[in-house]
Amino acid sequence: MKYLHAEFARPDEAAGAIAGLAEAGVSRSAMELYSLRPVEMHPPPLPRRSRMSLIAVLSAITVGGGATALMYWAQRDYPLITGGMPINSGWATGVVTFETTMAGAVIGIFAALLWESGLIRRRKRAPAPSLPDEGVVLQVAGVRDAAALEESLRAAGGTKVEVVGEED
Repeated sequence: MKYLHAEFARPDEAAGAIAGLAEAGVSRSAMELYSLRPVEMHPPPLPRRSRMSLIAVLSAITVGGGATALMYWAQRDYPLITGGMPINSGWATGVVTFETTMAGAVIGIFAALLWESGLIRRRKRAPAPSLPDEGVVLQVAGVRDAAALEESLRAAGGTKVEVVGEED
C-alpha cells in the first residue's frame, strides 16, 4: 500500500491540508497526524470517537455485579455463622463488591486502550513516519493519485512531501 507523508511547520497548516484532502474525496479515516509533542487543535481535524468510558462502566457493572452475585449465592449455599454476624454481611460483601467493581473498570479501560490503539488488531500497520523536532506529519494511506495530492499538500504548506510504500 502506498502512503503519503507530508511535514507541516504549524498544526493549523496540517488542519487546512486535512480539510482540503477531505474536500477532494480522501476519507478522514485514511489520514493520521503524528507529532513528537502534544498538539491541541480546536476543532479537531480528525475526530475519533472513543468508547472507553462506556466500556469502563459496563465492565465495572459486569465484574462487580458478578462478584456480588457469587458472594450472595456462596453465602446462601454454605451458611457459616461466624462471630455472631448475619449470613449475608453487608460489610464484608461491600468491600469485595467495591474492589471487584474497580478492578473491572481498570480491566475494561486497559482492554479498550489496547483495542483503540490498534495494538491487538490484526491489520497491516502503516509505517511510522520520521518525525521532525517541531511541527506535525500528516500520513495519508491508500494513495491512488499521488501527484495531485502532493501538489495539494504543498499548496497547504507541506514542506517535505513524499510517497512511501509500494503498489499492492
